Amino acid sequence: MKRTILSLLLTVIATGTLWAWGGQGHSTVAYIAEKHLTPRAKANIESYLNGRSIVYYAAWMDFNRTDPPMDVTRDWHVDYWTDDMRTDANGNPAPPCSVSQIKRIVSEMGDFRTLSDSLVTINIKYLTHLVGDMHCPVHIDFPTSRPMKVKEGKTTIKVHKMWDGRVLDSKHNGLSPQQMAVELDRYSATEIAAFQSGTPDDWHNECLEYSKRAIDMIPANNQVSYETYFNKVIDIAENRITLAGYRLAAILNSIFDK
Repeated sequence: MKRTILSLLLTVIATGTLWAWGGQGHSTVAYIAEKHLTPRAKANIESYLNGRSIVYYAAWMDFNRTDPPMDVTRDWHVDYWTDDMRTDANGNPAPPCSVSQIKRIVSEMGDFRTLSDSLVTINIKYLTHLVGDMHCPVHIDFPTSRPMKVKEGKTTIKVHKMWDGRVLDSKHNGLSPQQMAVELDRYSATEIAAFQSGTPDDWHNECLEYSKRAIDMIPANNQVSYETYFNKVIDIAENRITLAGYRLAAILNSIFDK
């Protein structure tokens, strides 16, 4: 029997090779978000993290997703729906994973003080990571109808692997996540408020459009150099990371600024 793209995906996730932005990208998202937390929200959050910053846990989900009980989170990171729409136990279309988990957690955290400390703590870690994942183009759309590899001579590399930190490393080699956050976080208060408007569903649909752009930049014959592809998509990568930071701050402020 043919394995579906989902079963293949879960196999890759289980081996621990699927990293979205990589540590640098996720940490940059968290640095940007932290800068835009209100003082009250930041204090409340850090009280659940033993005084640590959300940056410390930015990539936490990637390193804690294969062993029980965390293995239930393995498929929360990705929304590959183009050619393999998943269904729930009743055969109804299942919603995308990351945005569904973000919405569930936000709803669950409506009055965080009534919840156990352990639940609040782990939900902070989930949100810090999943908002970043939802903004990574190759975590939102992965069409099986399109080849998802890029060739350079005799070397072939998967597009997903190219986004796993390599786009950022190629164009910003030597910059720390904190330095990258300083460089990317240059929008006005009015612009940031506009980016933070809308809902997670709105942001997911927007991210889908960016995913299509990134995929469409791959030539039909896949013959494009890594450098050429990186030069084409770096603006998308920077935009997605920056907006993920602003939106993570908006979500955390809505929960903890009270």
